Amino acid sequence: MVIDHIDAIWFHHALGIMMYLGRATFPLFCYAVAMAVIKAHALPPEETKKAIRRYLVRLLVLALVTQPFYLFALRENIANVIFTLAGGIFFADLSTRARPWQMYLIYAAAILSMLWVLPIEFGLAGVVLPAAFLQALRGNKGAWPFLIVLLLVANAGGIFDVRHANPLIWAYIGATGLFSIVLPWLVLDAARHMRQGKRFLPKYALHVFYPGHMVALRLIWMAFH
Repeated sequence: MVIDHIDAIWFHHALGIMMYLGRATFPLFCYAVAMAVIKAHALPPEETKKAIRRYLVRLLVLALVTQPFYLFALRENIANVIFTLAGGIFFADLSTRARPWQMYLIYAAAILSMLWVLPIEFGLAGVVLPAAFLQALRGNKGAWPFLIVLLLVANAGGIFDVRHANPLIWAYIGATGLFSIVLPWLVLDAARHMRQGKRFLPKYALHVFYPGHMVALRLIWMAFH
């Protein structure tokens, strides 16, 4: 994530390899959202509702607080990724009650929506990605093709008007999508073999780090320009 933001703020997206590496972080966030919703649904029904509500409210508050810092640092007039993940909680929770075919229609619509640039990071494909993770983790084989396609398009689609894309842009989308599948899989496989211990960082460390590191990168850039 930091690598991606260095490329965006310091180099204006000129170093493609940095973007490929950095944007592979987003699927890991979506996986974490899916696991949090699965954990919440292991609680009694009333506790599940409270846990989902707390999680959603916390992310929405963080998204609203972060947005001014996001606009200052990245100079992009779109909703930051925390809004995307908050939407991901909603759809991941919905996927536990909806029928599989209903979610398949939602996935298909989200994929189709990536033909247009939408004012939210990672587009609607990113919003429904945690739901696809959740269904796949729960053994729904029909969700796997949608999960793979969503991973391919969420990190790259929605950036360009791909309806009129040239071959170079399609190559860019394909490369970004492959990084979005391979790198997160390697990270998750490595984590699976690690010894489980105490929390590595304080509970709200990432909540502060996300807006903080972007502002720091922008201030450093401004100091030298």
